Amino acid sequence: MKIINTKNLVLTTSIIFLIVFFSLLIAGSISEKTPKINMGVNSILGEVKVSAPAGSSFELENLKGEKINLSDYKGKPLLIDFWSSWCGPCIKEAEILSEAEKEWKFRGIEFIGIAVWDNKDQIIEFMENYDIQYDIVIDKNGYTAVDFGVIAVPEKFFVRSDGSFAFKVNGPNNKDSLDKYLSRLLDEDKK
Repeated sequence: MKIINTKNLVLTTSIIFLIVFFSLLIAGSISEKTPKINMGVNSILGEVKVSAPAGSSFELENLKGEKINLSDYKGKPLLIDFWSSWCGPCIKEAEILSEAEKEWKFRGIEFIGIAVWDNKDQIIEFMENYDIQYDIVIDKNGYTAVDFGVIAVPEKFFVRSDGSFAFKVNGPNNKDSLDKYLSRLLDEDKK
């Protein structure tokens, strides 16, 4: 009679289990039916379909502790910029947005920044470094970003004066592209 070595049996069973487990994991990840997640990176830059459901709103605090709502901007076209002080593309775009706001506010467009997963001290430093004059509100836990369907920062929503979303842009802009989008927002707002 042969005695079964329990160590070998456990080892063999464990190896078979791991092979089956990893085979299923690999098969599932390459399956067409498995949803693909881009790990916080936008796979499409530029104009994309608006991800926020119609009627989406927010109520967040600005740096002074005041509650700010999307409805506070009703009656004027608005650019909503989801960003973070630690985001490389946001840093690259900060000066462009700061200068654009100074130019376009005289044409009637309001700007608001929604700082996602950020803290007050870093936001203040960022605003001082890039001379940002428009209101910044803090989405510390990212709930508003999730409600708006934001995948990665920066993402911008262009809002008509009636509060409806005109279009959305993923990624950073240069001066020319931002000016084109803002001009288009004014044109669409007049319709």
